[in-house]
Amino acid sequence: MLLPLIGIRLHGWLDDLVVLTYLLGAAGLRLRGGALTVALAGATTHFLLTRVTNYPQGTWKLIPFRVHAFIELGEGAAVVAATVGLLPGTPLRARIFLLLLGLSQFAAFSFSDYRT
Repeated sequence: MLLPLIGIRLHGWLDDLVVLTYLLGAAGLRLRGGALTVALAGATTHFLLTRVTNYPQGTWKLIPFRVHAFIELGEGAAVVAATVGLLPGTPLRARIFLLLLGLSQFAAFSFSDYRT
């Protein structure tokens, strides 16, 4: 955490927004093949993680918010790695979209308040 600019409630809403962004971006950019798989895996991971986290947006509250943070960081790293390493033939706009979503997880990790 660099600066706790994103509170726990806002983080939850942003998590749902990320799921929506993955899905709308995949449809809008007409992703196919590996790029579609990466986008859907990111959306699924984010959706399920949001539902099982013990924070205001969580439904089942099974894991602490701090654990959520590190899983989310791993998801971001996996999306970036897959985009750079596994999707070389993917159109540039699709790669940029996935890179930005993956990197957004690093920003969320850096600026969210995980002390709660």
